[in-house]
Amino acid sequence: MSPVFGKVLRVWMMLLLVLLVVQFALAGFGVGYSGALDDGFALHFRNGNALLYLYAAAILIALAARAGARIVWLTALGAFLVLLQHGMAVVNVPGTLWGQSLFLVHALNGLALIFLAHRTGVLLRRQRRERTAP
Repeated sequence: MSPVFGKVLRVWMMLLLVLLVVQFALAGFGVGYSGALDDGFALHFRNGNALLYLYAAAILIALAARAGARIVWLTALGAFLVLLQHGMAVVNVPGTLWGQSLFLVHALNGLALIFLAHRTGVLLRRQRRERTAP
């Protein structure tokens, strides 16, 4: 693994983890603001768009870091899950059983993203320690 890009990727994954936790908090803010998909969710939507681009960049950084197939696939899975989040938001019908069920899956998928970002960071740290150990 490239030491420079490996470190950049680790910091990048920490940034993504922080933004995912913030995203969860922004969803709670939107629900508490009015519950409707309007002004209260504006920051949640913007942060979600940023997460999509940042995850796409994470794939490129993982490839540049030569971190191994597992790390690259995990970052690609993260990008796919964020894209899936966007898709769920598009096909949602608020106020229906379908919409409420989709919000449940949306929230669980967000938790999965938080876990995935943390796990990827742990794998990167472990891989870096193994390479620097005598």
